Amino acid sequence: MTQGSTLTDPEPLGSLAPLSDPALTVVVGSNGAEGSVEACLLALEPQRDGAEILVCEPAPSSPATRGRFQWAHFVVQPGAGVPLLWKEGIDLSSAPLVALTISPMIPAPDWVEKLRARLERYGAVAGAVDPGPGLRVADWAEYLCRYAKDMRPFEAHETLDLPGDNSGYRRHLLERHRDLYRDGFWEPVVNRRLAEDGVELWHLPDLVVSQGRSAGVRAFVSQRLAHGRAHGRQRGARFGVARNVVGVLGAVLVPFLLTARILRDVARRGRARLRAVIAVPLILVFNAAWALGEARGHLDALRRQ
Repeated sequence: MTQGSTLTDPEPLGSLAPLSDPALTVVVGSNGAEGSVEACLLALEPQRDGAEILVCEPAPSSPATRGRFQWAHFVVQPGAGVPLLWKEGIDLSSAPLVALTISPMIPAPDWVEKLRARLERYGAVAGAVDPGPGLRVADWAEYLCRYAKDMRPFEAHETLDLPGDNSGYRRHLLERHRDLYRDGFWEPVVNRRLAEDGVELWHLPDLVVSQGRSAGVRAFVSQRLAHGRAHGRQRGARFGVARNVVGVLGAVLVPFLLTARILRDVARRGRARLRAVIAVPLILVFNAAWALGEARGHLDALRRQ
């Protein structure tokens, strides 16, 4: 595959020529937010230092974008969500280290360097996700729903609950469990298996990205429904009938519990408190979408039992 190329049907891993034996592959999953691919690549450009950059997207970026960033590989999976895009990027990666992010994230200037250094020590790491500049109320609501627990300050700690949108793995560890992400890379599932294998997973505050503007309310509600359903289905596969029934019936409480947890995390960090209060109505909407999706996932699990 040549630089700046677009694949409508990704080639097998063996057909992808490595880029000067890169030490790190960065997989950027595009979520369709306007201008986000360009902003993310602009942040990566001065620090890529031979790293392989794969932009995996559900629709092709413009010719102008592909022409501007000819050092990136553009991989098109029509209509795919981020978990499937990450899966394709991991399969196509040629470096021993793999980093995952999404297009609205703006990596800090030392992000690539620190990822490499941290993955020399740990098998899997993730970092902080801070709010970027110029966020609208809807962006703040989405940010807090997803990343309140990942906002600085926090202490480095070992955990399964790593934010996939700012994470890195030793590729050989992922390849041991390729069966887990054939239908999409869901980090909670993969992280749980890695931990069972004795891999240390660390959440580190000095590995930083910032979230830019999102794709909007409708797009995030749709994502919350889909991701909540996948989460409920994954959990439900490990539960018995009674526990799945509780998951369905208890869904009415989930939006309030999740919102309370977000406000608690914000209060602990001493940041964005007013933003959180203003965004509470939308946060509740987004958490209701998650709860509805999760309930449907538990129903899916019940149908299989």
